[in-house]
Amino acid sequence: MSSASVPAPSTPAVVVCGSLNVDTFVRVDRFPTAGETTIASPNGKALGGKGANQAVAAARYFDGTVVFQGTVGADTEGDAALATLTDYGVDVSAVARAPQDVPTGQAFIMNDADGENIIVVTSGANEYTVPATQDGDTGTAAVLLAQGELTPEHSAALPELAQRLGARFVLNLAPVTTRAPDLLAAADPLILNESEAAEVFGTTSDATAVADAAVAAVDAGLATSVLVTLGAQGAVLVTAEGRTDIAPVPADSVVDTTGAGDAFCGTLAAALAEGESLVTAAHLASAAGSLAVRGRGAAPSYAGRDEVRALL
Repeated sequence: MSSASVPAPSTPAVVVCGSLNVDTFVRVDRFPTAGETTIASPNGKALGGKGANQAVAAARYFDGTVVFQGTVGADTEGDAALATLTDYGVDVSAVARAPQDVPTGQAFIMNDADGENIIVVTSGANEYTVPATQDGDTGTAAVLLAQGELTPEHSAALPELAQRLGARFVLNLAPVTTRAPDLLAAADPLILNESEAAEVFGTTSDATAVADAAVAAVDAGLATSVLVTLGAQGAVLVTAEGRTDIAPVPADSVVDTTGAGDAFCGTLAAALAEGESLVTAAHLASAAGSLAVRGRGAAPSYAGRDEVRALL
């Protein structure tokens, strides 16, 4: 079965393969310039990493099993992160432990007064995630969702893993760590923001330019489908049937944009697993992303299924 095939809605699981970090937050009035020292206020710690965030978002929406594939260190941070994932209803049976001297991944997040952020990540244990060998108790799945925070060589094995699970393969290539043609072509959809799309398709980050480039990539058979997220402008979905503009769902307030893109991706995967069309799933994902900016941090800000559907 091709990884791009749409599975039956009754298939039991969403598998999310990716990074897990411990996020440390600080708040500043404005971001410093190069060479400048800025005084910040501590703003706590939380579960993070695109993989873990997307798994939580999927679990908040999906009335089924969400399995996380990742790696943590043999440290207290790893223990706490796995306990938090479990509390959110995520199955951690496929999570591995890195060698003794390798710490759990960390992210350092600076938020300004407008809710925007700058993030610096140290991968740590995430570099040891090997998707092909971390199935855990998963037999089959509806969707396999992954991000660009895996190493390129490990990302290359994702289409084969999706095929083995009987799953539709969804790739959020953030950051752009690889442009392997086979990997990009297998994703259905390939999810990129404006800057990532510009890097992958070799164009400017202008919304019109990246949308046109996505259309050209699908027309040329370089991608099965592409979903370009445009922040407050919504998103553009391109499939073999053509282009669909996904209208933005306005946020009533913006506290922190951290993890909003992960809410989008996790909800999209969950909706696809339930048998929604890609267009409907994208609209639901847009609503989830809008709701996520109302609160501080990533996972704690994610809305549940009823609230997402009500907003849409």
